[in-house]
Amino acid sequence: MRNALHLVGAAFMAVALLPAGPAAAQFSFSRQEGSPELWKVCEGQDGALPEARILACSVVIDNGMLETDGNRAGAYANRASALQDSGDLDRAIKDFNEAIRLDPKLLAAFLGRGAVFVAKGQLDFAMLDYNQAIKLSPNNATAYFNRGTAYSMQGQYDRAVQDLDQAIRLNPKNAAAFNNRCFARAKAGQPQLQLALADCDEALRLRPYDADNLDTRGFANLKLGQFDRAIADYSDALDVDPKLATSLYGRGFARLKKGDRRGSADIASAKAIKADIAEQFARYGLR
Repeated sequence: MRNALHLVGAAFMAVALLPAGPAAAQFSFSRQEGSPELWKVCEGQDGALPEARILACSVVIDNGMLETDGNRAGAYANRASALQDSGDLDRAIKDFNEAIRLDPKLLAAFLGRGAVFVAKGQLDFAMLDYNQAIKLSPNNATAYFNRGTAYSMQGQYDRAVQDLDQAIRLNPKNAAAFNNRCFARAKAGQPQLQLALADCDEALRLRPYDADNLDTRGFANLKLGQFDRAIADYSDALDVDPKLATSLYGRGFARLKKGDRRGSADIASAKAIKADIAEQFARYGLR
């Protein structure tokens, strides 16, 4: 039960720095100055950690190895992605800004900057980036997914569902899109709740035993007042992730509704993990 954005690759979307074909030969640098291995690290290949990616991209940028604005934009966007992963959101935005200045059509930079704005809670700015991403690539499932998820976070559930509809039309096997549409519909309440359950069922069919999908279906059942089913879903989610605060709180809430005193222990455990968990559920109409 979370408004997760769809992030592609090591962070958001690996931006290819090397041109394809014979032109790539001009980028054959020594290991000390910028070999293909350095570029791979900057791109986040082979599980490179954020710190290594930031360093590699900085060497590439600072040594002036890039001849075109497009390649320079890719280097900045890759470093921004690594900065985001390291938690340095302000510097990530500065690098995404530079990437967009150099290449105003770089889709990955708009998607990446939008995700940073979401992480900072600046949803209006994120919307501007996702709108631009959709203008640049009208059939991009990730752009619709991320904008729909941001709409859901804003409480604009109808718009969220519309965008997630588009994401699913473009990628019918995206379990996360079904999960997030289930969550948006469950938060909206009646008459969307039965549709929410169908979405969660499909998410679990595509990705069985996924804690987040089970947690979201537990939430939908909780909203429906189906407490036994909610408890079962939350318990299954906790078997996968015992520290999932939303499942602990949701199970505790359902247990208390049934008169089961074990619910108090679940709620206490949830609050120890996430202090504002009760307020989160209250915003969704569960008090």
